[in-house]
Amino acid sequence: MMKRPVTITVSHTLGREAARARLQGGVDKVRDKLGTLHMQLTQEDWQGDTLHFGVAALGQTVNGKLDIEDSLVRVEVMLPWMLAVFAEKLRLGVEKQGQILLEHKPAKA
Repeated sequence: MMKRPVTITVSHTLGREAARARLQGGVDKVRDKLGTLHMQLTQEDWQGDTLHFGVAALGQTVNGKLDIEDSLVRVEVMLPWMLAVFAEKLRLGVEKQGQILLEHKPAKA
């Protein structure tokens, strides 16, 4: 079956360690959000600064990985051809959620 790679990048100013902490802490929020969209996180495997994940939707499982770098996060997802029509919606959703999780929140005085 043909698959189409979709790559999404989200820039951040947190540094690698803080970005990883934010993303690891935000997985539950992402899981809840997926549930409201009738999707399920089927795999979550952190290896250093890389998360290998799987998401089930519409009877399909989509696998991907998330790499945390010093000033950006790169998400790569392999979409089955029948889900490729959702690529732009996926890109926008991941960018928005990534920005929410990675936004710089100044410490309160």
